[in-house]
Amino acid sequence: MKKKLYFLIGAVVILLVLSIVYVLVSKANKEQQPTADTNSIADLGTEIIKANEVKSFSLNNGNGTFNFVKKGDIWTAEGYNNLLDYTAVENIASVFNSLYAEQTINDSDLAKYGLSKPSAVATCNSISVNVGSLSADNKYYYVAINGDNNIYMVNANRIAPLKYGLNDIVDKSVDKIDSDSIQELSIDYKDRDSILVKYDKDNPIAREYAEKNGLATLVMEKPVDNMLVYPYNLQASVLRNLASLNISDLADIKPDSLAKYGLDAPICTIYVADNDNSIKVKVGNFVEGTDDSLAYVMVNDRPEVFTMEYRALKPFVTASVADFAEKFVSLYQRSKVKSIVINGNKKYTVDFRTEGDNDFKTVDGIQKDYRNTYINNKLVDKDTFTDFYELLIGIGFDNIVKKVDTNGEPALTITFNLVDGSKNEAKYYDYDSNFFVVNKGDESSLLVSKQTVRKVISQAEKLCK
Repeated sequence: MKKKLYFLIGAVVILLVLSIVYVLVSKANKEQQPTADTNSIADLGTEIIKANEVKSFSLNNGNGTFNFVKKGDIWTAEGYNNLLDYTAVENIASVFNSLYAEQTINDSDLAKYGLSKPSAVATCNSISVNVGSLSADNKYYYVAINGDNNIYMVNANRIAPLKYGLNDIVDKSVDKIDSDSIQELSIDYKDRDSILVKYDKDNPIAREYAEKNGLATLVMEKPVDNMLVYPYNLQASVLRNLASLNISDLADIKPDSLAKYGLDAPICTIYVADNDNSIKVKVGNFVEGTDDSLAYVMVNDRPEVFTMEYRALKPFVTASVADFAEKFVSLYQRSKVKSIVINGNKKYTVDFRTEGDNDFKTVDGIQKDYRNTYINNKLVDKDTFTDFYELLIGIGFDNIVKKVDTNGEPALTITFNLVDGSKNEAKYYDYDSNFFVVNKGDESSLLVSKQTVRKVISQAEKLCK
């Protein structure tokens, strides 16, 4: 019983001692923390000026020495003819306005606070702000004003701009391009044909398409002349990462040689414009040590060399004409077609005929085609023909190449006679064992898989039996 009593008394004593220690430690910590009743740098009066009075100031830190001058609403840095990030420079200038200290320390030992050799010094008129080290909790910088013996604990976020370097103050903004209103897209390659696509409402091909379908479209001028380019094709291919076309970092503000960045002869030069904005990017070498995730670039004819994510550049760098053009040789809505003639080893004629109630009908505001379909004068079941028609208009090309000289008769000709009286004729010539070639325009040819065409012919034969 006595042992239990001694144990209980001992526990109470230990608990009392721990409580006293806790109170003493808490009081000591509280005395060491900045208090609500703090001195502020604003109390220095004449040594603080308002931001709108800051017309020039200097900054010296581990990134260099910079002398800033404000002319109108534009900040410039002496010795640099570069666009600066206005907000970044204003952040530095704001240090001279409403800069408050959380706590004032009276101590002549500046080295203890990293102020014997400041990590940054900002000077404006008669004010010099010296920046020392961070506090143990990384919440405050130790700061001295004009080299006096007062040491101020200032919020680290307010002092951080004094650590800025060129990468922070150079303007890295680029205009955003609206992929829904592209006016021009060009890619000039170093070692292959350039690509040029424009919106031209007066172009006969674009105007005809707009009148028939009510949709605006682009027209390719290089390397294929007068080829329709649909905006939704671009958005799914070349322009899929357009929103990511942003500058990452500054690589060289005054390059003495562009060759070391591969920008003396860029891999390609990209230009994209919408109704309001444009961007031009020259693409150089990959940045070493980044696993090809970054590339050197020059933007909008500016003198600096920047880096940019290759993920955003790749669709442009690796683009082919096939990414721009509609991938189908002859794509028409059935309601636009009067007849189709397939002429090869055998001839197949597809006729759409209005017979009795089998005509165009409007259902829920949508015009539908209920015409009867005949192949070589044989009536074909509608569902069966639908499968065949989708196969026929689904003939696509695998690649676009420079125009191939074709001699003799084509192996196959497919002609779409349209309701409006016009027609589209595609002639398929032998290219090799795997492909037909179909000439498109004056400068290019389409390579079409023979296997795809054979499926169409085979289906036509079955429908005629």
